[in-house]
Amino acid sequence: MKKLLLIFFLLIIVQTFGQNQKIDSTEVSTYNDYANAYSVEKPSWLSVMESGNTNVWGGVMPAVHEIKNAIMITAFEKGKFKDFEDFERIYITGNKFGQETLFSKNHIFYGRNEKDLKNIEHGVSSKLYLFFKNKIYHCQFVLLETSKSFLFINFTSTPETYEENIAKFNEFLKGLKVE
Repeated sequence: MKKLLLIFFLLIIVQTFGQNQKIDSTEVSTYNDYANAYSVEKPSWLSVMESGNTNVWGGVMPAVHEIKNAIMITAFEKGKFKDFEDFERIYITGNKFGQETLFSKNHIFYGRNEKDLKNIEHGVSSKLYLFFKNKIYHCQFVLLETSKSFLFINFTSTPETYEENIAKFNEFLKGLKVE
């Protein structure tokens, strides 16, 4: 049940801003999204999920304690936001504890530590907590700007699996290239 909730949780976030279309093959070692100016080396442990949306790519990690965590990349047209700071506000900095998130009415913002907000190449990264269907989830959000799009990279886990899978998420990020 936890596995399904975690996958359902990510798909709701994706569908909140997504455009329904078909993704191409899941059997590639490098995924290239030319329309959104990024590519990612698919780690062997990642099981790619079809999202039904060409602006969304990601998958599921191997089970830890019988729970599968997920990683999803969602690309947005830059014109959907005023600028990168607005994108950052909606996904990270503008959310208030105990209130619906700015990016989804289905999730309650449960906090973040200001020290966790880091400037990285092409964007920012932050750990934060979300409340969904009576459960708290630990998330690592990475927001990047490519030459064509804004990318929302979401690693979502349960409290029991975060520490074990954050290293895999960081490995995943090392294989990500933006133009």
